[in-house]
Amino acid sequence: MDMIHIISANRLVNAKLRMALSVATVAAAFWSLTIVVLGICHFTRTRTHRTAGAVKALLRPRNIEYEAEIRSRVHPHEHFALTPSSAILDPSRHDSFIQDARALIASVSPGPHQCAGWQRFVKCAEKCTEMFLPSREVDFAAFIQSITFCTIITGFYGVDPGTLSPVDIAFMTNTLNRYSLGTSRQTPLYPDELHAIRERVCRWVGGERATQALETILPAYESMWRLAAVTLAYANGNQHMHNAFLDFSENPTQRQFRSFKVKNTRPSVEAIINEALRLHPPIQRIARKSRHPLWKRLFYPAQEIADIGAAHRSCVYGTRLETFDAMRFHPEHEHPVDKQLLAFGHGGLSCVAEEWAPMATALIIAKVMDRVDDVGFVLVGKVFDARMYRNTRIGWDGWVVRKKEKGVVS
Repeated sequence: MDMIHIISANRLVNAKLRMALSVATVAAAFWSLTIVVLGICHFTRTRTHRTAGAVKALLRPRNIEYEAEIRSRVHPHEHFALTPSSAILDPSRHDSFIQDARALIASVSPGPHQCAGWQRFVKCAEKCTEMFLPSREVDFAAFIQSITFCTIITGFYGVDPGTLSPVDIAFMTNTLNRYSLGTSRQTPLYPDELHAIRERVCRWVGGERATQALETILPAYESMWRLAAVTLAYANGNQHMHNAFLDFSENPTQRQFRSFKVKNTRPSVEAIINEALRLHPPIQRIARKSRHPLWKRLFYPAQEIADIGAAHRSCVYGTRLETFDAMRFHPEHEHPVDKQLLAFGHGGLSCVAEEWAPMATALIIAKVMDRVDDVGFVLVGKVFDARMYRNTRIGWDGWVVRKKEKGVVS
C-alpha cells in the first residue's frame, strides 16, 4: 500500500509540474508576444505634432550627439556633397559646417541699414533675369529655377553671369529637381551625373571653394525657387504687391523690407514673403527620432513628426487660414499673428539662412517683376489657390512667361 501511495503521489507531483510548466510556457509566450508586438508598434508608430506649440517643443531640444537628429534636419541633398556625407552628418564636424555656412552668408549680407551689399545682389539678380527672358515663351517654373540658381551662385561666389551657360544651368536645375522629389531622394546619383555636377561647380567657383559649394548652394536653391514662384503667382496682377517689391529693389534695406504701404493699409514685402512661407513652407514636415530611456521606448513611437504645414494653419496665425492675407502680419490687424513662423525649422538645428533667404528671395522676385511687367513680358497662369498648391515643386503646368508682341494688347 505504501508503494501505491508513493506512486500516486509522484504522479500527482508530475501532473502539477507539467501544469506549472504549461502555465509558465503560456505566460512566457504571452509576454514574448507582447514584447514583440510592442517592439513592432514602437518601430512602426509615428506621432505627428500639428500645433505651433507642440512643434516648437519637439524641435527646440538640440542634442548634437544624435546623428539621426542631424540627418533629419539637414536638407536631403547630402548625396550631392563634394565631400563624403559624413562631413555634414558627423556630430563632431556639424558645428564647423554650420559656422562655415554662416560665414559665407555673412560675406554677402550687409548690416540692417546698409544697402551696398544688397545692391550687388540686386545686380546679380537683374543680370540673371535678363539671361533667361524668352524670345517667345518659356515654362514659368524652369524660368524661376534658372534665375534663382544663377543668382545664388553669382551672388555668393562673385561669378560673372556672362560666363554661365544656360545649358549648364538647365542641367543643374533639372538634375536637382529630379532628385528633390520625395519618391527619389533615396536614389543615388548616377556616377556620370555626379561627375558632371562636380565638374561644373569646380569650373564656376574653383576647386578650393567647391568642397562646400554644393552643400550650401543646393539647399538654398531648393527652398528659394519655390518661394519665389509662389510669391510671384500670388502677386500676379496685384499692383500694390508689385509696387512694394519694386520699391524694395530700389532701396534694399531691412527698413524698406519691413515697411507697410499706403498709410499701413497695404502689406510690406516682408509680410508678403511671410504669408507665402506660412501657406507654403519649404519644409513641410521635419522628423525627429524619439528620445526616451531604453525601458520606456517600447511604449512610445520611434519617430515624431513636426507638421509645419498644419501648424501654420492653426488658430495662432489668425483667421481665414487658407486665404492669402499678408496683412495678418501687421501689428494692428484684427487678428495679428502672435507666433513666429516655423518655415525654416526651430531651435538649434534651424536653417542657418532663415534671416538671409527671405530678403534675398524678395530681391530676385523684384527683378523678375521689373522685367515681367505686362509691357514687354507677361506671366500667364491659372488662379493660384493655396489649397491646391500644397506641393509647390509640381503643379506649374500651364504657367508660362510670354514675350508680348508689339501692338498686341493683353
